Amino acid sequence: MTAESPARTVSLQRPRATRLALDQLVHATQELWRTRVVFVFTFLFPLTWLIVIGFLAGNATVDEATGVRVMQFVTPTAIAMGVLYAAFPTVAISLSTARDQKVLKRVHGTPLPAWVYLVGRIGSAVVFAVGSVLTMLLVGVVVYDVQIVWRTAPATLVTLVVGVASFAALGLAVAALAPSAPVAQAASIAGAVVLGFLSGLFTVGELPGWASATAAVFPLKPFADALRHQFTPFHPGSGWDLDALGVLLAWGLAGAVIAALAFRWEPARGKAGRAAPAASAPPAAPQPARSLRASTPGRPGDAALLLAQVRWALLTTWRDPGSVFFAVVMPVAIFAFTMTITGSADADAAGVPFGLSLAAGMTTWGTAVASFVNLPGTVAVARDRGVLKRLRGTPLPLGLHLAGQTASALLVALLTGVLVLGVGSVFLDVPVSFTGIPLAITLLVLGTATLAACGFALTGALPSSKAVTAVGLGILLPLSFFSDVFPTGHTPAWMSTVGEFLPLKHLADGLADALHPGGPSVDWVGIGVLVAWLVAAGLLAARTFRTDGDTA
Repeated sequence: MTAESPARTVSLQRPRATRLALDQLVHATQELWRTRVVFVFTFLFPLTWLIVIGFLAGNATVDEATGVRVMQFVTPTAIAMGVLYAAFPTVAISLSTARDQKVLKRVHGTPLPAWVYLVGRIGSAVVFAVGSVLTMLLVGVVVYDVQIVWRTAPATLVTLVVGVASFAALGLAVAALAPSAPVAQAASIAGAVVLGFLSGLFTVGELPGWASATAAVFPLKPFADALRHQFTPFHPGSGWDLDALGVLLAWGLAGAVIAALAFRWEPARGKAGRAAPAASAPPAAPQPARSLRASTPGRPGDAALLLAQVRWALLTTWRDPGSVFFAVVMPVAIFAFTMTITGSADADAAGVPFGLSLAAGMTTWGTAVASFVNLPGTVAVARDRGVLKRLRGTPLPLGLHLAGQTASALLVALLTGVLVLGVGSVFLDVPVSFTGIPLAITLLVLGTATLAACGFALTGALPSSKAVTAVGLGILLPLSFFSDVFPTGHTPAWMSTVGEFLPLKHLADGLADALHPGGPSVDWVGIGVLVAWLVAAGLLAARTFRTDGDTA
Protein backbone atom coordinates (compact mmCIF):
# COMPACT_ATOMS: atom_id res chain seq x y z
CA MET A 1 0.00 0.00 0.00
CA THR A 2 1.17 3.43 -0.76
CA ALA A 3 0.75 6.09 1.82
CA GLU A 4 -1.63 8.80 0.72
CA SER A 5 -0.67 12.40 1.31
CA PRO A 6 -2.88 14.03 3.88
CA ALA A 7 -5.61 16.12 2.28
CA ARG A 8 -5.73 19.80 3.13
CA THR A 9 -8.63 20.70 5.31
CA VAL A 10 -10.84 23.46 3.97
CA SER A 11 -12.88 25.40 6.47
CA LEU A 12 -16.51 25.52 5.50
CA GLN A 13 -17.36 27.91 8.26
CA ARG A 14 -18.59 31.37 7.38
CA PRO A 15 -15.91 34.06 7.93
CA ARG A 16 -16.30 36.02 11.09
CA ALA A 17 -17.90 39.45 10.92
CA THR A 18 -14.68 41.13 11.98
CA ARG A 19 -12.81 39.49 9.11
CA LEU A 20 -15.50 40.48 6.64
CA ALA A 21 -15.48 44.06 7.94
CA LEU A 22 -11.69 44.23 7.62
CA ASP A 23 -11.81 42.94 4.05
CA GLN A 24 -14.49 45.50 3.17
CA LEU A 25 -12.41 48.25 4.77
CA VAL A 26 -9.33 47.34 2.73
CA HIS A 27 -11.34 47.08 -0.50
CA ALA A 28 -13.17 50.39 0.05
CA THR A 29 -9.95 52.21 0.95
CA GLN A 30 -8.20 50.97 -2.18
CA GLU A 31 -11.19 51.92 -4.32
CA LEU A 32 -11.35 55.44 -2.89
CA TRP A 33 -7.62 55.95 -3.30
CA ARG A 34 -7.90 55.15 -7.00
CA THR A 35 -10.52 57.87 -7.53
CA ARG A 36 -7.87 60.61 -7.14
CA VAL A 37 -10.55 63.23 -6.38
CA VAL A 38 -10.70 61.98 -2.78
CA PHE A 39 -6.95 62.52 -2.54
CA VAL A 40 -7.29 66.05 -3.91
CA PHE A 41 -9.95 67.18 -1.45
CA THR A 42 -8.79 65.18 1.58
CA PHE A 43 -5.04 65.81 1.38
CA LEU A 44 -4.09 68.24 -1.38
CA PHE A 45 -6.73 70.92 -0.76
CA PRO A 46 -6.14 71.43 3.02
CA LEU A 47 -2.38 71.00 2.59
CA THR A 48 -2.32 73.62 -0.19
CA TRP A 49 -4.37 75.96 1.99
CA LEU A 50 -1.99 75.40 4.92
CA ILE A 51 1.11 76.12 2.83
CA VAL A 52 -0.41 79.15 1.09
CA ILE A 53 -1.50 80.68 4.40
CA GLY A 54 2.03 80.03 5.63
CA PHE A 55 3.29 82.08 2.68
CA LEU A 56 0.75 84.85 3.23
CA ALA A 57 0.81 85.17 7.01
CA GLY A 58 4.37 84.10 7.66
CA ASN A 59 5.30 82.17 10.78
CA ALA A 60 6.58 84.80 13.13
CA THR A 61 6.96 84.04 16.83
CA VAL A 62 4.05 85.47 18.81
CA ASP A 63 5.44 84.62 22.26
CA GLU A 64 9.20 84.53 22.86
CA ALA A 65 8.85 82.75 26.19
CA THR A 66 7.04 79.70 24.79
CA GLY A 67 8.17 79.93 21.15
CA VAL A 68 4.57 79.77 19.88
CA ARG A 69 4.33 80.81 16.24
CA VAL A 70 1.55 82.10 13.98
CA MET A 71 0.90 78.76 12.30
CA GLN A 72 0.02 77.25 15.68
CA PHE A 73 -3.41 78.83 15.18
CA VAL A 74 -3.75 77.97 11.47
CA THR A 75 -2.93 74.25 11.49
CA PRO A 76 -6.13 73.25 13.37
CA THR A 77 -8.20 74.83 10.59
CA ALA A 78 -6.41 72.71 7.98
CA ILE A 79 -7.07 69.65 10.15
CA ALA A 80 -10.78 70.54 10.31
CA MET A 81 -10.86 70.85 6.50
CA GLY A 82 -9.27 67.46 6.04
CA VAL A 83 -11.72 65.76 8.41
CA LEU A 84 -14.71 67.44 6.75
CA TYR A 85 -13.75 66.46 3.20
CA ALA A 86 -12.62 62.97 4.17
CA ALA A 87 -15.82 62.06 6.00
CA PHE A 88 -18.67 64.04 4.44
CA PRO A 89 -18.32 64.03 0.61
CA THR A 90 -16.39 60.75 0.60
CA VAL A 91 -19.18 58.74 2.22
CA ALA A 92 -21.91 60.46 0.18
CA ILE A 93 -20.16 59.96 -3.17
CA SER A 94 -18.91 56.41 -2.62
CA LEU A 95 -22.26 55.02 -1.43
CA SER A 96 -24.37 56.80 -4.05
CA THR A 97 -21.99 55.72 -6.81
CA ALA A 98 -22.13 52.11 -5.61
CA ARG A 99 -25.92 52.32 -5.62
CA ASP A 100 -26.07 53.76 -9.15
CA GLN A 101 -23.77 51.00 -10.38
CA LYS A 102 -26.04 48.39 -8.69
CA VAL A 103 -23.25 47.31 -6.36
CA LEU A 104 -25.46 47.89 -3.32
CA LYS A 105 -28.26 45.88 -4.89
CA ARG A 106 -25.95 42.92 -5.52
CA VAL A 107 -24.42 43.15 -2.06
CA HIS A 108 -27.87 43.21 -0.51
CA GLY A 109 -28.55 39.85 -2.17
CA THR A 110 -25.45 38.15 -0.77
CA PRO A 111 -24.76 36.64 2.67
CA LEU A 112 -22.65 39.70 3.49
CA PRO A 113 -24.43 41.62 6.27
CA ALA A 114 -25.46 45.12 5.23
CA TRP A 115 -23.87 46.65 8.31
CA VAL A 116 -20.51 45.08 7.42
CA TYR A 117 -20.56 46.71 3.99
CA LEU A 118 -21.48 50.08 5.47
CA VAL A 119 -18.80 49.75 8.14
CA GLY A 120 -16.23 49.16 5.40
CA ARG A 121 -17.35 52.26 3.49
CA ILE A 122 -17.49 54.50 6.54
CA GLY A 123 -14.28 52.99 7.90
CA SER A 124 -12.45 53.92 4.70
CA ALA A 125 -13.52 57.52 5.22
CA VAL A 126 -12.15 57.30 8.76
CA VAL A 127 -8.84 56.03 7.35
CA PHE A 128 -8.61 59.02 5.02
CA ALA A 129 -9.58 61.39 7.84
CA VAL A 130 -6.87 59.97 10.10
CA GLY A 131 -4.36 60.20 7.27
CA SER A 132 -5.29 63.81 6.61
CA VAL A 133 -5.05 64.74 10.31
CA LEU A 134 -1.63 63.11 10.61
CA THR A 135 -0.41 64.78 7.40
CA MET A 136 -1.47 68.28 8.49
CA LEU A 137 -0.07 67.70 11.95
CA LEU A 138 3.24 66.39 10.60
CA VAL A 139 3.64 69.35 8.25
CA GLY A 140 2.70 71.75 11.03
CA VAL A 141 5.20 70.28 13.50
CA VAL A 142 8.09 69.77 11.07
CA VAL A 143 7.71 72.83 8.83
CA TYR A 144 6.04 75.40 11.06
CA ASP A 145 7.17 74.38 14.58
CA VAL A 146 3.62 73.74 15.75
CA GLN A 147 3.57 72.54 19.35
CA ILE A 148 1.47 69.61 20.56
CA VAL A 149 -0.53 70.65 23.63
CA TRP A 150 -0.50 67.35 25.49
CA ARG A 151 -2.84 68.41 28.31
CA THR A 152 -5.64 68.90 25.74
CA ALA A 153 -4.77 65.77 23.72
CA PRO A 154 -7.64 63.62 25.16
CA ALA A 155 -10.18 66.34 24.39
CA THR A 156 -8.70 66.77 20.89
CA LEU A 157 -8.90 63.03 20.21
CA VAL A 158 -12.54 62.84 21.32
CA THR A 159 -13.42 65.95 19.28
CA LEU A 160 -11.85 64.41 16.18
CA VAL A 161 -13.69 61.11 16.67
CA VAL A 162 -17.04 62.80 17.19
CA GLY A 163 -16.40 65.12 14.25
CA VAL A 164 -15.59 62.26 11.88
CA ALA A 165 -18.68 60.35 13.02
CA SER A 166 -20.92 63.39 12.63
CA PHE A 167 -19.72 64.28 9.12
CA ALA A 168 -19.86 60.63 8.03
CA ALA A 169 -23.47 60.39 9.25
CA LEU A 170 -24.30 63.53 7.25
CA GLY A 171 -22.66 61.90 4.23
CA LEU A 172 -24.91 58.89 4.72
CA ALA A 173 -27.93 61.20 4.82
CA VAL A 174 -26.91 62.91 1.56
CA ALA A 175 -26.36 59.51 -0.09
CA ALA A 176 -29.81 58.41 1.09
CA LEU A 177 -31.63 61.52 -0.12
CA ALA A 178 -29.77 62.16 -3.41
CA PRO A 179 -31.45 60.57 -6.45
CA SER A 180 -28.11 59.87 -8.16
CA ALA A 181 -24.37 59.91 -7.62
CA PRO A 182 -23.83 63.20 -9.54
CA VAL A 183 -26.36 64.94 -7.31
CA ALA A 184 -24.74 63.46 -4.19
CA GLN A 185 -21.33 64.59 -5.39
CA ALA A 186 -22.46 68.13 -6.13
CA ALA A 187 -24.51 68.44 -2.95
CA SER A 188 -21.82 67.09 -0.62
CA ILE A 189 -18.87 69.00 -2.08
CA ALA A 190 -20.96 72.15 -2.48
CA GLY A 191 -22.20 71.78 1.08
CA ALA A 192 -18.63 71.38 2.36
CA VAL A 193 -17.43 74.45 0.45
CA VAL A 194 -20.39 76.58 1.59
CA LEU A 195 -19.90 75.45 5.19
CA GLY A 196 -16.23 76.35 4.91
CA PHE A 197 -16.96 79.92 3.85
CA LEU A 198 -19.86 80.33 6.26
CA SER A 199 -17.69 79.08 9.13
CA GLY A 200 -14.85 81.47 8.32
CA LEU A 201 -12.33 78.81 7.34
CA PHE A 202 -11.41 80.60 4.10
CA THR A 203 -11.84 84.22 5.18
CA VAL A 204 -9.33 86.59 6.74
CA GLY A 205 -10.42 88.34 9.94
CA GLU A 206 -13.51 88.01 12.07
CA LEU A 207 -16.94 87.15 10.66
CA PRO A 208 -19.80 89.60 11.21
CA GLY A 209 -22.02 88.79 14.17
CA TRP A 210 -24.90 87.47 12.08
CA ALA A 211 -22.61 85.21 10.06
CA SER A 212 -20.87 83.86 13.15
CA ALA A 213 -24.21 83.18 14.89
CA THR A 214 -25.54 81.37 11.82
CA ALA A 215 -22.39 79.29 11.41
CA ALA A 216 -22.47 78.26 15.07
CA VAL A 217 -25.68 76.34 14.39
CA PHE A 218 -23.93 74.10 11.85
CA PRO A 219 -21.31 71.52 12.83
CA LEU A 220 -18.17 72.82 11.11
CA LYS A 221 -17.60 76.06 13.01
CA PRO A 222 -17.97 74.50 16.50
CA PHE A 223 -15.67 71.69 15.37
CA ALA A 224 -12.99 74.05 14.03
CA ASP A 225 -13.28 76.43 17.00
CA ALA A 226 -12.87 73.54 19.45
CA LEU A 227 -9.71 72.35 17.66
CA ARG A 228 -8.28 75.87 17.59
CA HIS A 229 -8.96 76.23 21.31
CA GLN A 230 -7.28 72.88 22.02
CA PHE A 231 -4.21 73.84 19.96
CA THR A 232 -3.77 77.20 21.73
CA PRO A 233 -1.21 76.83 24.56
CA PHE A 234 -2.37 80.04 26.26
CA HIS A 235 -5.84 78.71 27.09
CA PRO A 236 -6.04 77.09 30.52
CA GLY A 237 -7.83 73.85 31.24
CA SER A 238 -8.00 70.49 29.51
CA GLY A 239 -9.68 71.77 26.33
CA TRP A 240 -13.09 70.13 26.61
CA ASP A 241 -15.78 71.98 24.63
CA LEU A 242 -19.05 70.31 25.57
CA ASP A 243 -21.14 72.76 23.54
CA ALA A 244 -19.23 71.89 20.36
CA LEU A 245 -19.52 68.17 21.09
CA GLY A 246 -23.26 68.60 21.63
CA VAL A 247 -23.71 70.32 18.26
CA LEU A 248 -21.67 67.63 16.50
CA LEU A 249 -23.60 64.82 18.20
CA ALA A 250 -26.94 66.42 17.34
CA TRP A 251 -26.05 66.74 13.66
CA GLY A 252 -24.62 63.23 13.60
CA LEU A 253 -27.76 61.81 15.16
CA ALA A 254 -29.95 63.71 12.69
CA GLY A 255 -27.90 62.41 9.76
CA ALA A 256 -28.09 58.84 11.05
CA VAL A 257 -31.87 59.01 11.50
CA ILE A 258 -32.37 60.42 7.99
CA ALA A 259 -30.09 57.76 6.53
CA ALA A 260 -31.94 54.98 8.37
CA LEU A 261 -35.33 56.20 7.12
CA ALA A 262 -34.44 57.08 3.54
CA PHE A 263 -31.54 54.82 2.54
CA ARG A 264 -32.09 52.83 -0.67
CA TRP A 265 -30.15 49.79 -1.89
CA GLU A 266 -31.34 50.13 -5.47
CA PRO A 267 -30.90 53.08 -7.84
CA ALA A 268 -33.79 55.41 -8.42
CA ARG A 269 -36.07 54.46 -11.26
CA GLY A 270 -34.54 55.62 -14.54
CA LYS A 271 -31.05 55.98 -13.00
CA ALA A 272 -29.91 52.38 -13.23
CA GLY A 273 -26.84 51.84 -15.29
CA ARG A 274 -26.30 55.53 -15.92
CA ALA A 275 -22.72 56.54 -15.39
CA ALA A 276 -21.88 59.42 -13.12
CA PRO A 277 -21.38 62.64 -15.10
CA ALA A 278 -18.35 63.43 -12.98
CA ALA A 279 -16.55 60.93 -15.15
CA SER A 280 -18.76 61.17 -18.19
CA ALA A 281 -17.96 62.21 -21.69
CA PRO A 282 -20.08 62.82 -24.73
CA PRO A 283 -20.72 59.70 -26.70
CA ALA A 284 -19.47 59.40 -30.21
CA ALA A 285 -20.27 62.53 -32.16
CA PRO A 286 -21.92 60.80 -35.14
CA GLN A 287 -25.30 60.96 -33.38
CA PRO A 288 -25.76 64.70 -34.06
CA ALA A 289 -24.25 64.19 -37.51
CA ARG A 290 -26.84 61.54 -38.42
CA SER A 291 -29.74 63.82 -37.58
CA LEU A 292 -28.20 66.51 -39.77
CA ARG A 293 -27.53 64.07 -42.55
CA ALA A 294 -31.16 63.04 -42.62
CA SER A 295 -32.32 66.57 -43.40
CA THR A 296 -29.53 67.75 -45.72
CA PRO A 297 -28.00 65.94 -48.69
CA GLY A 298 -24.35 65.07 -48.52
CA ARG A 299 -21.92 65.53 -45.66
CA PRO A 300 -22.82 68.18 -43.07
CA GLY A 301 -20.70 71.30 -43.27
CA ASP A 302 -18.03 72.10 -40.71
CA ALA A 303 -20.20 74.83 -39.18
CA ALA A 304 -23.09 72.42 -38.62
CA LEU A 305 -20.79 69.81 -37.11
CA LEU A 306 -19.19 72.38 -34.84
CA LEU A 307 -22.56 73.71 -33.70
CA ALA A 308 -23.74 70.18 -32.94
CA GLN A 309 -20.63 69.56 -30.82
CA VAL A 310 -21.15 72.79 -28.88
CA ARG A 311 -24.77 71.88 -28.16
CA TRP A 312 -23.81 68.39 -27.04
CA ALA A 313 -20.97 69.62 -24.84
CA LEU A 314 -23.25 72.17 -23.17
CA LEU A 315 -25.87 69.50 -22.56
CA THR A 316 -23.24 67.23 -21.00
CA THR A 317 -22.04 70.06 -18.76
CA TRP A 318 -25.57 70.91 -17.70
CA ARG A 319 -26.18 67.28 -16.70
CA ASP A 320 -23.11 67.32 -14.46
CA PRO A 321 -24.00 69.20 -11.24
CA GLY A 322 -20.38 69.15 -10.10
CA SER A 323 -19.12 70.96 -13.19
CA VAL A 324 -21.86 73.57 -12.96
CA PHE A 325 -21.21 74.13 -9.26
CA PHE A 326 -17.44 74.64 -9.45
CA ALA A 327 -17.42 76.66 -12.68
CA VAL A 328 -20.56 78.79 -12.17
CA VAL A 329 -22.28 78.55 -8.79
CA MET A 330 -19.15 78.52 -6.61
CA PRO A 331 -17.52 81.73 -7.99
CA VAL A 332 -20.82 83.60 -7.88
CA ALA A 333 -21.48 82.45 -4.31
CA ILE A 334 -17.94 83.27 -3.13
CA PHE A 335 -18.18 86.71 -4.71
CA ALA A 336 -21.56 87.50 -3.12
CA PHE A 337 -20.58 86.10 0.29
CA THR A 338 -17.23 87.89 0.41
CA MET A 339 -18.72 91.21 -0.65
CA THR A 340 -21.49 90.86 1.92
CA ILE A 341 -18.93 90.33 4.69
CA THR A 342 -16.26 92.85 3.66
CA GLY A 343 -18.49 95.53 2.15
CA SER A 344 -16.80 98.24 0.09
CA ALA A 345 -13.14 97.59 0.81
CA ASP A 346 -10.46 100.01 -0.30
CA ALA A 347 -9.08 99.99 -3.80
CA ASP A 348 -5.71 98.39 -4.44
CA ALA A 349 -2.48 100.20 -5.32
CA ALA A 350 -3.53 100.39 -8.98
CA GLY A 351 -6.83 102.06 -8.08
CA VAL A 352 -8.98 99.01 -8.88
CA PRO A 353 -11.95 98.76 -6.46
CA PHE A 354 -11.91 95.62 -4.33
CA GLY A 355 -15.32 94.50 -5.61
CA LEU A 356 -14.19 94.75 -9.23
CA SER A 357 -10.92 92.94 -8.47
CA LEU A 358 -12.87 90.16 -6.75
CA ALA A 359 -15.36 89.93 -9.64
CA ALA A 360 -12.50 89.62 -12.14
CA GLY A 361 -10.86 86.96 -9.97
CA MET A 362 -14.03 84.89 -9.63
CA THR A 363 -14.69 85.12 -13.37
CA THR A 364 -11.12 83.93 -13.95
CA TRP A 365 -11.65 81.06 -11.52
CA GLY A 366 -14.80 79.95 -13.36
CA THR A 367 -12.98 80.20 -16.68
CA ALA A 368 -10.06 78.16 -15.35
CA VAL A 369 -12.30 75.42 -13.94
CA ALA A 370 -14.27 75.18 -17.18
CA SER A 371 -11.21 75.27 -19.46
CA PHE A 372 -8.36 73.75 -17.47
CA VAL A 373 -10.16 71.16 -15.30
CA ASN A 374 -13.57 70.21 -16.72
CA LEU A 375 -12.68 70.41 -20.42
CA PRO A 376 -9.50 68.27 -20.35
CA GLY A 377 -11.19 65.88 -17.92
CA THR A 378 -14.07 65.35 -20.32
CA VAL A 379 -11.73 64.88 -23.28
CA ALA A 380 -9.60 62.44 -21.28
CA VAL A 381 -12.66 60.38 -20.38
CA ALA A 382 -13.62 60.27 -24.07
CA ARG A 383 -10.11 59.07 -24.84
CA ASP A 384 -10.22 56.41 -22.11
CA ARG A 385 -13.54 55.10 -23.44
CA GLY A 386 -12.29 54.93 -27.02
CA VAL A 387 -14.55 57.74 -28.27
CA LEU A 388 -11.70 59.79 -29.72
CA LYS A 389 -10.31 56.73 -31.48
CA ARG A 390 -13.70 55.91 -33.01
CA LEU A 391 -13.98 59.45 -34.38
CA ARG A 392 -11.47 58.43 -37.05
CA GLY A 393 -14.21 56.43 -38.74
CA THR A 394 -16.80 59.23 -38.68
CA PRO A 395 -17.26 62.39 -40.75
CA LEU A 396 -16.34 64.46 -37.68
CA PRO A 397 -12.70 65.61 -37.57
CA LEU A 398 -11.03 65.50 -34.17
CA GLY A 399 -10.23 69.20 -34.42
CA LEU A 400 -13.90 70.12 -34.71
CA HIS A 401 -14.77 67.91 -31.76
CA LEU A 402 -12.15 69.63 -29.58
CA ALA A 403 -13.17 73.05 -30.90
CA GLY A 404 -16.78 72.37 -29.93
CA GLN A 405 -15.71 71.34 -26.43
CA THR A 406 -13.59 74.49 -26.10
CA ALA A 407 -16.42 76.72 -27.36
CA SER A 408 -18.76 75.25 -24.74
CA ALA A 409 -16.15 76.05 -22.04
CA LEU A 410 -16.08 79.63 -23.33
CA LEU A 411 -19.85 79.91 -23.06
CA VAL A 412 -19.68 78.63 -19.46
CA ALA A 413 -16.99 81.24 -18.72
CA LEU A 414 -19.15 83.98 -20.25
CA LEU A 415 -22.13 82.84 -18.17
CA THR A 416 -20.03 82.99 -15.00
CA GLY A 417 -18.81 86.48 -15.86
CA VAL A 418 -22.32 87.73 -16.60
CA LEU A 419 -23.68 86.36 -13.32
CA VAL A 420 -20.80 87.70 -11.23
CA LEU A 421 -20.95 91.17 -12.76
CA GLY A 422 -24.74 91.17 -12.68
CA VAL A 423 -24.85 90.35 -8.98
CA GLY A 424 -22.09 92.87 -8.27
CA SER A 425 -23.53 95.79 -10.21
CA VAL A 426 -27.22 95.27 -9.33
CA PHE A 427 -27.09 94.16 -5.69
CA LEU A 428 -23.65 95.03 -4.30
CA ASP A 429 -22.86 98.44 -5.86
CA VAL A 430 -19.70 97.27 -7.59
CA PRO A 431 -18.62 99.97 -10.06
CA VAL A 432 -18.28 98.61 -13.59
CA SER A 433 -17.57 100.36 -16.88
CA PHE A 434 -19.82 98.64 -19.38
CA THR A 435 -17.96 100.28 -22.27
CA GLY A 436 -15.19 97.79 -21.60
CA ILE A 437 -17.37 94.71 -22.07
CA PRO A 438 -16.19 94.04 -25.68
CA LEU A 439 -12.58 94.12 -24.45
CA ALA A 440 -13.47 91.85 -21.51
CA ILE A 441 -15.13 89.34 -23.86
CA THR A 442 -12.05 89.37 -26.09
CA LEU A 443 -9.87 88.65 -23.06
CA LEU A 444 -12.17 85.81 -22.01
CA VAL A 445 -11.87 84.27 -25.48
CA LEU A 446 -8.07 84.53 -25.32
CA GLY A 447 -7.95 83.29 -21.72
CA THR A 448 -10.22 80.32 -22.46
CA ALA A 449 -8.12 79.33 -25.47
CA THR A 450 -4.91 79.64 -23.44
CA LEU A 451 -6.17 77.60 -20.49
CA ALA A 452 -7.74 75.02 -22.80
CA ALA A 453 -4.40 74.61 -24.60
CA CYS A 454 -2.72 74.09 -21.22
CA GLY A 455 -5.42 71.54 -20.37
CA PHE A 456 -4.92 69.66 -23.63
CA ALA A 457 -1.16 69.57 -22.96
CA LEU A 458 -1.92 68.16 -19.52
CA THR A 459 -4.22 65.55 -21.08
CA GLY A 460 -1.47 64.40 -23.42
CA ALA A 461 1.07 64.11 -20.60
CA LEU A 462 -1.08 62.12 -18.16
CA PRO A 463 -2.26 58.52 -18.56
CA SER A 464 -5.92 58.67 -17.44
CA SER A 465 -8.89 60.96 -16.91
CA LYS A 466 -8.69 60.51 -13.13
CA ALA A 467 -5.11 61.73 -13.15
CA VAL A 468 -6.01 64.68 -15.42
CA THR A 469 -8.75 65.90 -13.07
CA ALA A 470 -6.68 65.44 -9.92
CA VAL A 471 -3.53 67.07 -11.31
CA GLY A 472 -5.55 69.88 -12.89
CA LEU A 473 -7.16 70.75 -9.56
CA GLY A 474 -3.85 70.33 -7.78
CA ILE A 475 -2.21 72.86 -10.11
CA LEU A 476 -5.11 75.32 -10.22
CA LEU A 477 -5.56 75.70 -6.44
CA PRO A 478 -2.10 77.02 -5.51
CA LEU A 479 -1.65 79.01 -8.73
CA SER A 480 -4.91 80.83 -8.01
CA PHE A 481 -3.41 82.20 -4.80
CA PHE A 482 -0.15 83.11 -6.53
CA SER A 483 -2.17 84.95 -9.20
CA ASP A 484 -4.41 86.90 -6.77
CA VAL A 485 -7.51 85.21 -8.18
CA PHE A 486 -8.62 85.16 -4.55
CA PRO A 487 -7.44 88.66 -3.54
CA THR A 488 -6.15 88.73 0.03
CA GLY A 489 -4.32 92.04 0.09
CA HIS A 490 -1.37 90.40 1.84
CA THR A 491 0.41 88.62 -1.02
CA PRO A 492 4.21 88.61 -0.48
CA ALA A 493 6.32 90.27 -3.14
CA TRP A 494 7.93 87.01 -4.25
CA MET A 495 4.52 85.37 -4.78
CA SER A 496 3.39 88.35 -6.86
CA THR A 497 6.57 88.05 -8.91
CA VAL A 498 5.85 84.39 -9.64
CA GLY A 499 2.26 85.31 -10.51
CA GLU A 500 3.48 87.75 -13.17
CA PHE A 501 4.58 84.77 -15.26
CA LEU A 502 1.23 82.94 -15.01
CA PRO A 503 -1.77 83.30 -17.34
CA LEU A 504 -4.32 83.42 -14.49
CA LYS A 505 -2.81 86.63 -13.11
CA HIS A 506 -2.98 88.46 -16.42
CA LEU A 507 -6.47 87.27 -17.25
CA ALA A 508 -7.78 88.52 -13.90
CA ASP A 509 -5.89 91.83 -14.13
CA GLY A 510 -6.91 92.30 -17.74
CA LEU A 511 -10.60 91.83 -16.92
CA ALA A 512 -10.32 94.32 -14.04
CA ASP A 513 -8.59 96.87 -16.31
CA ALA A 514 -11.19 96.39 -19.05
CA LEU A 515 -14.10 97.02 -16.67
CA HIS A 516 -12.46 99.76 -14.58
CA PRO A 517 -14.98 102.51 -13.71
CA GLY A 518 -12.52 105.11 -14.95
CA GLY A 519 -12.57 103.58 -18.41
CA PRO A 520 -11.13 100.50 -20.08
CA SER A 521 -7.40 100.07 -20.58
CA VAL A 522 -5.30 97.40 -22.26
CA ASP A 523 -2.32 95.70 -20.65
CA TRP A 524 -0.35 94.62 -23.69
CA VAL A 525 2.27 92.87 -21.57
CA GLY A 526 -0.46 90.73 -20.02
CA ILE A 527 -1.88 89.92 -23.45
CA GLY A 528 1.63 88.97 -24.57
CA VAL A 529 1.97 86.56 -21.64
CA LEU A 530 -1.39 84.95 -22.48
CA VAL A 531 -0.42 84.57 -26.15
CA ALA A 532 2.96 83.11 -25.19
CA TRP A 533 1.27 80.49 -22.99
CA LEU A 534 -1.24 79.77 -25.75
CA VAL A 535 1.48 79.15 -28.34
CA ALA A 536 3.75 77.13 -26.03
CA ALA A 537 0.96 74.99 -24.62
CA GLY A 538 -0.60 74.55 -28.06
CA LEU A 539 2.66 73.27 -29.52
CA LEU A 540 3.16 70.92 -26.58
CA ALA A 541 -0.42 69.65 -26.86
CA ALA A 542 -0.03 69.05 -30.59
CA ARG A 543 3.07 66.99 -29.88
CA THR A 544 1.77 64.93 -26.94
CA PHE A 545 -1.98 64.64 -27.50
CA ARG A 546 -3.19 61.16 -28.38
CA THR A 547 -6.55 59.58 -29.15
CA ASP A 548 -5.76 56.16 -27.69
CA GLY A 549 -6.16 55.49 -23.98
CA ASP A 550 -3.39 54.19 -21.79
CA THR A 551 -2.79 50.54 -22.60
CA ALA A 552 -0.87 49.87 -19.41
